[in-house]
Amino acid sequence: MLIPIAALLLTYVITLVLAGLAAFVLRRPLAILLSELCGTEERSSFWTVWSMVMMIALPLLFVSMARIATDPTELIQGTVACTLAGILMAMAGMGLAVWRRVPRPVID
Repeated sequence: MLIPIAALLLTYVITLVLAGLAAFVLRRPLAILLSELCGTEERSSFWTVWSMVMMIALPLLFVSMARIATDPTELIQGTVACTLAGILMAMAGMGLAVWRRVPRPVID
């Protein structure tokens, strides 16, 4: 059994590692895509940073709303589930936003 503050800190560390890894992996491809869609480097840079913040903040929000378990197995399982749900929701939001702005081919 973990003491509640240790469980909370471990939850945040796990979340930051997983979400940070996802943001790190997606940063370069997303920056390339956004530079193409946004038209200017400043806009692209802003939306890339905004996306990375959302990729980390949303999982942290989900984990913060969940009940913190003191059993290590339940703690890790719940943390990973909430973190992955947050990452997937952030990616779905970014995917939808990009998909709406991608030019469609004109069919004659």
